[in-house]
Amino acid sequence: MSALGATILEVVFALLSAACFIYVLFKLGQEKGGGHALLGFLFPVYPYLWGWVNGRRLEMLDIMGFWTVITLFSVAFPALMASASLSAYTLP
Repeated sequence: MSALGATILEVVFALLSAACFIYVLFKLGQEKGGGHALLGFLFPVYPYLWGWVNGRRLEMLDIMGFWTVITLFSVAFPALMASASLSAYTLP
């Protein structure tokens, strides 16, 4: 895969993750108020954990699962691309 293709894929992962974050942050604000939404904006792990804890009650387990998968892909993908580019080079 070219560097441009890898960059585009990473941007897509980031946009999908941001969309999930905004959705959960909006739900957090509806449930607990603006102070908690601001806290969630400043500390993104808070809405992530809150979303998993309250996902069944708010019927958003599919969003949380998707957010988790996208986050794992966005973390693992650059490492996989780096290892693939290193394996392309051989020592004489």
